[in-house]
Amino acid sequence: MSLILVDTREHKDAITNILSSFLKSGYEYERSKLYFGDYMEYGNPLLVIDRKQNIQELAQCCASDHERFKRELERAKKVGAHLVILVEQDRYQDRDEWIRVQTIEDLMRWSSPHTQVRGEKVYRVLASWMVKYPISVRFCHKRDTGKEIIRILYG
Repeated sequence: MSLILVDTREHKDAITNILSSFLKSGYEYERSKLYFGDYMEYGNPLLVIDRKQNIQELAQCCASDHERFKRELERAKKVGAHLVILVEQDRYQDRDEWIRVQTIEDLMRWSSPHTQVRGEKVYRVLASWMVKYPISVRFCHKRDTGKEIIRILYG
């Protein structure tokens, strides 16, 4: 049986499509408070996914929530887990051009419409964290998040 654990701090209304995708694909899920991250396979606690709604939320983790998020990275490192940061945004607009986001380098031209945080800073923080902590960053379209979570957890 394939069981995906979903952190109870994930707002159910925000993840309805993700949970539906699990069930449609034949994966059961259970809500449980996770030590860090948002999703993990019951049988493999050393691979955990932390979902970010968009690049803006990722940038917030790299700026104003920096210390809180670093504590989460430290918890993952302490138990020997790999944390995949999954960002539900695979493109952004820079002037009249749409930029596809597949790697953290693709964030370089991004800028926040709400704060002073720039893509260069987000890139530098993430690059530094990827050296210090067992993490990787992936991007996907919001409609594909459930499928991407399954792909990461089960190959």
